[in-house]
Amino acid sequence: MKINPYQMKIVVAILLANLINVASFAQQRLVQDISNNDWKMWLDPAAKWQNDVLFTPPVVIKKMPVNIPSGGWQALEKGESKTVHLPATVEEFHWGWNTNSFGVSGNYLGVSWFSTQVNVPASMKGKRIVLHFESVRFRAEVFVNQKLAGYDLINGTPFDVDVTNFVTVGKTNSIAVRITDPNGNFDWRDSSNYMWGDYRTNPTHGFGGITGKVSLVATENIFVNDIFVKNKPTLNEIDAEISLTNNTATTFKGNVLLEVTERKTGKLVFEKSFLIEAAKGENAPHSFTIKVDNAKLWDVDNPNLYVLKASLKKDDDVKDVVEKKFGFRWFEVKEVDGDKQFYLNNKRIVVRTAISWGFWPINGIAPSDELAKKQIADAKAVGLNMLNFHRTIGQTNVLDYADEMGLLYFQEPGGNQFPANQFNPKNELEKKQADFYFAARDEKFFRMIKRDRSHPSLVIYNMHNERGAEPQKKDSLQMLAGHKLDPTRIMTYNSSNGPIKKGIDPRFKLHLLPYSNQFYNIGWFDQHHAGGPGVYHDNLYSNPKKYAKYTDNKEEIVYYGEEGAIGTPPRLQLIRDEILKRGKDIGWESDDYLKWYDAYDNFLKKNDFEKSFPNVDSLTRKMGNVSFYYQGRTIENVRINNTIDGYAVNGWESMKLENHSGIVDNYRNLKGDADLIARYNKPLYVAVKLTNKVLSVKDTTIVDFFIVNEKDIKGNFDLRVKATNNKQQTVWTKTIPVTVTGGIKYGELLSAKNTFVPETEGYTKITAELVSKDNTVVATGSDELFAVKLNKDKMASNIMVADTTGVIGNYFNSEKIAFKDYKSGTPSGNCLVIGGFKPQQTGNPLVTDLLEWVNNGNTVVVVNDTDTWATYFAKKEAADYRGFKILGTSWYGGNYFVKDTKWFEGLPQSCVFNWEYQCFATYNKNRLGLRMFNGETIVGCVSDHKQEVYSALSVIPHGRGKIIFCALDIFSCIKENAVANKAEGDGENASMKTFNVSAKNKANIVGQQLLLNLLK
Repeated sequence: MKINPYQMKIVVAILLANLINVASFAQQRLVQDISNNDWKMWLDPAAKWQNDVLFTPPVVIKKMPVNIPSGGWQALEKGESKTVHLPATVEEFHWGWNTNSFGVSGNYLGVSWFSTQVNVPASMKGKRIVLHFESVRFRAEVFVNQKLAGYDLINGTPFDVDVTNFVTVGKTNSIAVRITDPNGNFDWRDSSNYMWGDYRTNPTHGFGGITGKVSLVATENIFVNDIFVKNKPTLNEIDAEISLTNNTATTFKGNVLLEVTERKTGKLVFEKSFLIEAAKGENAPHSFTIKVDNAKLWDVDNPNLYVLKASLKKDDDVKDVVEKKFGFRWFEVKEVDGDKQFYLNNKRIVVRTAISWGFWPINGIAPSDELAKKQIADAKAVGLNMLNFHRTIGQTNVLDYADEMGLLYFQEPGGNQFPANQFNPKNELEKKQADFYFAARDEKFFRMIKRDRSHPSLVIYNMHNERGAEPQKKDSLQMLAGHKLDPTRIMTYNSSNGPIKKGIDPRFKLHLLPYSNQFYNIGWFDQHHAGGPGVYHDNLYSNPKKYAKYTDNKEEIVYYGEEGAIGTPPRLQLIRDEILKRGKDIGWESDDYLKWYDAYDNFLKKNDFEKSFPNVDSLTRKMGNVSFYYQGRTIENVRINNTIDGYAVNGWESMKLENHSGIVDNYRNLKGDADLIARYNKPLYVAVKLTNKVLSVKDTTIVDFFIVNEKDIKGNFDLRVKATNNKQQTVWTKTIPVTVTGGIKYGELLSAKNTFVPETEGYTKITAELVSKDNTVVATGSDELFAVKLNKDKMASNIMVADTTGVIGNYFNSEKIAFKDYKSGTPSGNCLVIGGFKPQQTGNPLVTDLLEWVNNGNTVVVVNDTDTWATYFAKKEAADYRGFKILGTSWYGGNYFVKDTKWFEGLPQSCVFNWEYQCFATYNKNRLGLRMFNGETIVGCVSDHKQEVYSALSVIPHGRGKIIFCALDIFSCIKENAVANKAEGDGENASMKTFNVSAKNKANIVGQQLLLNLLK
């Protein structure tokens, strides 16, 4: 084909342009990710580290001690090692290295080495070359070609090591990182500082390794070292702060071209070149205002992202190109009609979040991109709009997905606390400790801010969690310095469980607001109620002015920072499947999870529970639902209140040893059904609130109706209410005219004091529809109750009671149940109920009058002092009983579950004990699990992370009779009601009668029915 002169000119022009682009690109930075190289991990337990002299930045490498591997450099090649990819920790591959993997005993403390070979391409010649570390833990000593090139111990944060003079360009170079892990925690505590020799260190999670990615970065000697995108109250404006480093001998004078594009479409929405100059060294940031008309705002429902591209030029020579992702958004506190509230983009927002301690599967401390994304997806699935990095610094890939998917974040650096008496050291040792601690503490906090300050998802910094000490001058200076680095966000001193008072309270309320250096000691009310009740129960809602979380404190931001820990097990079956896919010998917690799963699986199969719970996952998911239902209903209380501004679930992820109250397990599997929380996080629905969800047939409950309304629905409506029983029969209807205010009134009472009386036993569902005048259903909502019709049919004909407390006798009298008292010897009836009564020893250790009586076809029912009686019958070889476990509470937790059984006739079966069984499952009850190895288990129970399932109700055949051991707290169910009924019947004085009646818990009817069932 012939080319005419015109075509030739075009070809030449294209070639020249490509040459120019190549030349231009050659001047830009080169990035080589070496995380996926084959790295060798080698343990060096003989290395000395315990009494090292420690150094905080900046360090002079030439003056640093050089610590080579024990046995010399050849040990890295010849020693036994693991091939790993980054991030990686020692604990991922060597948990239980000392042959003891129990609990935290298998943690490795000391020195490990991570080494690899890296080809430094010839294209990097003449450039400044650095090794960029996203994070390590705890201390890193970086060797290049066996020479010490870098040192850093500000763990969890990014740092660079200049290796320009250590690498050989165009050849393969050796990189070796000496990691020292001196201490660490495997729970939530970041307040108890650890000592490393003479130095007090910031407490962090106890995993040692390279905990982020590592890359080789080459730049010109003049380059962009940072971009900070500063959001502003003017929503379509940002200030771009560009920081330069100039390693040349002369002042740089050039231009920076700023381009803004939509991240999804690539559409260019802003382009402008600005003059810029930089003296030798690191320069103060240059600020440039960027305004984008019709900018698409970032929020949790519409996470619109943009990319700012900064091209540093000298004439037409491109020196560096850097990009930063951001969003146009503004988060602030406003006061409206005397009420302080959170606002995102000028719209009120009530934040619902959960506290995440920063533990992860496999390596323990660093999430894969897949897990980071799953974390955000989980939060969105349950309807949360925020998560907290709690007592620990967060990870950038988590924030990246929060930016992309639309979730707010609250961040703490972790380990920022220090004993108050050390603020004023009294001797040289204390001064040394204080100087080191504060230098490391501040550097970590400042690095965190610089790393994360352009993420639109991040809206609040908090300095300490549950610090009891008054803020000191060092704290105020730290806050101001951090606020100078990022003035765009709210910064608080403390998130607290202390006795917060109204008015000025610097210990708990000190905070800074965006673009202001004024400290406020009032206006921020953050209080924790960390422990939960075990299950949702009826006392959590009494009336529109009395319910859990009710407040009328409008003069401050009311943020409940840790709420309602209810522990439940992880999704053991899902975790087991994941472990077996990758290999059971990898991961710091794998062995524990496999054993945990086996214990549950064996129990279900051996105790005839599979009909009710077909597999382990069906059981653990339903246990998770107990916590999910409580949190959903409490979130509903927060939202109907309309004054509360934030609520944090305690907590987010569970680990193998702690914090079992998480919404997700450590593998980020939702522990229950998402809708149980998500339905109460919807922007618009009718909240149906019952004062009693568990009661007797023909008893009365009060029904109140609220609207949760973030959609600005307003005007006059009809509220159509109906109740449907378990036979799908409509048993109650009502139409109530209501008015909805709308606007920023997100929670509003529509109708109160509606009475409902269940006429049938079982479940009744009460639904409500908000209907407009044109008959359109605008919003709906529902709740349900469970009614018990006390059934005394087919009970034992001749009951005896052994109970010196009189509780059982009083209850039987109140219910007109005939019985005789048992004192000793052979019972005269066919059923003996044992309460507060001690066993009586007879001469023959294997024979008693009582056992002979049971052997002849009679029944013993033990409902109190269960351990004492189980021990007694174990001595008689009638029960294979091996002790008991007190079930955990709060973030440890313990759950009951029952199979399909005649013993629970008239009560929910094949279920985990939830609100229907509040009389047994709340944490203020006596909660025991029996280690019973014979008989039939009717109610199983589990506790915290123990790899065992216990019995709460066992039926043990003995001859022709049986012994029933009930560890459920039946005594409390009959004690309150027996006393109350007796007070009413005896006509005691008015004050005593009122007290006793108020003590009567309608939900105890369930425990009473179970007792009667055991007598049948």
